[in-house]
Amino acid sequence: MAITTASLSGAIISFGQARFPGSQTIPKIAPAVARSILSWVSAPVNVTMQGITVGTAGVGSVNGKLLLSGPPNIVSAGLAQAGVTGPSSAGIGLSVGAGILSTFNASAQYTGASAGVGTGSDTSKVTQANPATLIPILLANLTANTVAGISNTTFATGIATGIANLLLTGAGIGGVVGSASPVGAAGTSVSVVF
Repeated sequence: MAITTASLSGAIISFGQARFPGSQTIPKIAPAVARSILSWVSAPVNVTMQGITVGTAGVGSVNGKLLLSGPPNIVSAGLAQAGVTGPSSAGIGLSVGAGILSTFNASAQYTGASAGVGTGSDTSKVTQANPATLIPILLANLTANTVAGISNTTFATGIATGIANLLLTGAGIGGVVGSASPVGAAGTSVSVVF
């Protein structure tokens, strides 16, 4: 099962409402963050996984399950790094991080191409997560959800930095399916997240 906007937004709202009961802001931030992540995460220029494949020689397709290992407060650290240090910033960052962590660990997958191995297994790691490309997407979605203000750029920068750092803790295990041969081989893979 792939990540959906509804599942990611719902998880962020759930963690946010537990910290800030009755918040009017969390329900606006959550769908903006969810839509932004889904627009950003599956483009290889934004997020890339690289792996090692083992099996039989050939060329194949990689499919696997992605898990994030980082603590959810990585997003709070991203906000602090950007200079967002208000009384609720750590809680908002923690809510966003916890929502991402739980949703990705339940549903995130990866797919890509294997060079050198046609059938076998894959072990991959997120090697690139570019926050600079996420910032304008976040700004547009936050504005569309009426989360606006003079500190929006700083907020988007902090959230994007935290999200990228959280995704860099991601790794996965999957399989390679494709052309098979009787010869054993090891190779590499490049994949995207969905």
